[in-house]
Amino acid sequence: MDPAADLNAALLRAHPAAARCLSPLGRRLYFPKGIPVQSREAAGARFNATIGQLRGADGHAAPLPALAPMLQGLDPDEAFLYAPQGGLPRLRQAWARRLAARAAPQAAPSLSLPFVTGGITHALSLLADLFVGPETNVLLPDPAWDNYVHIFGTRCGARLHSYRSVGPAGLDLGALEAGLAGLEGPALVVLNLPSNPGGYAPTLDQAEQLAQLLAAQPGPLVVLLDDAYQGMVWEGGHLAQSLLHRLGALADPERLLVVSADGATKELFFFGGRVAFATFATPPAAAPALEEKLTAAIRVSVSCASSPAQAMVATALADPGLQAQRDAQHADLAARWRALRAALAAEGVEAWPFNAAFFALLPVQGDPEALRRALLADGLGVVSAGAGQNLRLSYATLQADEMAPVAAILAKRLRA
Repeated sequence: MDPAADLNAALLRAHPAAARCLSPLGRRLYFPKGIPVQSREAAGARFNATIGQLRGADGHAAPLPALAPMLQGLDPDEAFLYAPQGGLPRLRQAWARRLAARAAPQAAPSLSLPFVTGGITHALSLLADLFVGPETNVLLPDPAWDNYVHIFGTRCGARLHSYRSVGPAGLDLGALEAGLAGLEGPALVVLNLPSNPGGYAPTLDQAEQLAQLLAAQPGPLVVLLDDAYQGMVWEGGHLAQSLLHRLGALADPERLLVVSADGATKELFFFGGRVAFATFATPPAAAPALEEKLTAAIRVSVSCASSPAQAMVATALADPGLQAQRDAQHADLAARWRALRAALAAEGVEAWPFNAAFFALLPVQGDPEALRRALLADGLGVVSAGAGQNLRLSYATLQADEMAPVAAILAKRLRA
């Protein structure tokens, strides 16, 4: 018996698009009945001598006194023992409730239980393991977060293509449509809205057109939603939440698989925690096969995500004051956004449309890397964004009263 072949056959029956998009590695992946499985099966045994982790005489975690006080308030078993490969159960359930609360009643597709990963980069890499190989065509936004090229190209050897994601009028649907039309065979497209480096979220009308465009694709196609900055939208009338629910409700399993990568990194401002999630919009029958392959992928890479960070996020999600705390941070970020937009306008500094996340993208003439280095000499650090003629400015690291002097420095160099 070939466990991977059985898993692939089950996935083909339940979600043909997902099965046809599997990479060579994705087709080989299955979760063996090794130590984690046998340890779970022995959980009720009088003497459980399976997994190699220390428990005390009371049967619970036995942390060193030098470490235990640092994690007071957390369940020691959650914080100091191994988490299951998919993540702490209560954390997965809490994030599932969080996702479900965002769905409109008319667009509430079946979602898999969120799978915990070690940050969004890890989520993207695990999904690339499943669906990206040397023969896969991957369509990336341009401009894009520079790590996409390494994840899908350098690491997986995919055939990379790009589409212009944002133009002067906002989301460039025509460029995406043309990029999709040029794809052949099983493919994957990445959407990053709100975007890094662009700091842009589309209008509600643009978002609906985008969902309809993707839902009409002949496939097989994986739509990977990088939702790192979900909810961070500072202008009314623009898409404030992920397309996971809307697009998932439209997706035909014969042609389209929709998966989201999101997490606590930005949503809870827990940058060092490295807690993120991968969630599939899929018929329930396909979820077990997809999760088993993800479980296998994490088992052969990092084994499981950090237990203390997971326990911290799960505890925070249960805090009744969490939403008010997030609202306060969002209000502060929105104030910084307004201050930057006003300062750039006052200095006549051009920027691509930006209304979300942490970033503004500034088109420049000449060599953006040379300009970046010149700005460093003026005391301003920015990022030269990829191969494009742009500089990326993160206003999350600046205070509102710092925007005017920053804009003045930019204006001086751009006019030189």
